[in-house]
Amino acid sequence: MRNSLSISALAISFVLLLSACSEDRMSYTVKREKIVEAVYSSISIEADETYTVTSVVSGYIEEFAVEIGDSVTIGQELFKVRDVQASASSSNAELAYEMARRNLSGDLSLLEDIRLNIEDAFLKRRNDSINHERNKALFNKELLTEVEFEQSELVFQRSKNAHIALVKKLHRTEKELKTSLSQARNNFASSASRNQDAAVRSKIDGMVYDIMKEDGEFAAMQEPIAIVGSSTDFKIMMLIDEVDVVRIKRGQKIYVSLEAYPNSTFEAHVTKVNPKMDTRTQTFEVEGEFDVAPESLYMGLTGEGNIVIDERENVLTIPREFLIGNNKVETEEGQVKVKVGAKSLSHVEILEGLKEGQVIFKPE
Repeated sequence: MRNSLSISALAISFVLLLSACSEDRMSYTVKREKIVEAVYSSISIEADETYTVTSVVSGYIEEFAVEIGDSVTIGQELFKVRDVQASASSSNAELAYEMARRNLSGDLSLLEDIRLNIEDAFLKRRNDSINHERNKALFNKELLTEVEFEQSELVFQRSKNAHIALVKKLHRTEKELKTSLSQARNNFASSASRNQDAAVRSKIDGMVYDIMKEDGEFAAMQEPIAIVGSSTDFKIMMLIDEVDVVRIKRGQKIYVSLEAYPNSTFEAHVTKVNPKMDTRTQTFEVEGEFDVAPESLYMGLTGEGNIVIDERENVLTIPREFLIGNNKVETEEGQVKVKVGAKSLSHVEILEGLKEGQVIFKPE
């Protein structure tokens, strides 16, 4: 009888000990809840259509027509670049054009000189022709020797050829001068166009977000000088690990929290998944757009984003910290295996191994 009482007392003590131990450990009652499976990423806010402003020529910045924060319209001048080489080329092209114009029709026209030479040649040709006809008549009357007649004919032929050559030279020179004028005009127009290119203009309607140079500073061709982007449309930029990017699709919901709005959560959606990985960070760039944007947004704002992969209602869930490894939990009967489904940042879905209302314990 005494032995039976001793065994019973020992059993009761063991149960009490287990109860005491259980009471000391954090427990959780399995229940049904909504679970949201998401991919987390830090985010930054970028202005849409942002581009880096550069110059198509190398030179010194003469003046900025805008300041950081200014609104700009498409085609508005942002700054000018003084290209010394282009300016000299433009001046030379203008001089060449003016010279070509004057050569063709100005006071120093080369054609006018040729025309005067033609007039003189024509007079000589006519005079030599008259003399030749007179000598021909004298020769026919045997009043002029054959040698004298042939000399007369040779003089006339030479003056005739000289006159014809000058007429051809006039036509040829006029054509050449017109071609030279056309080429000079084109060179001058091209040079003037390059000078106009020195005035850099905005490609979009937007805002000046940054200026990296100062008045008078040298800017190399294609060197970044300013940043311009939209002042009304903004995008959410996220960097997603290669393990998770395959689960990201356009249109998926994003829950966004911003440091500038600590007590608010904003809904957005995925608009673009860049298919090329950045080898430096081993991540893929994902873009999103606010469904309803905050009242004020600024380029460079930071925060956190969760891209919703799956949402499930009324499923068995437990806190993630109660999961042992990947597939076990601690119950009143000891460790049991479970089958895990969707996972959120804080909870996991239990597909098999636990029942609603069952108590589990946090691993020690």
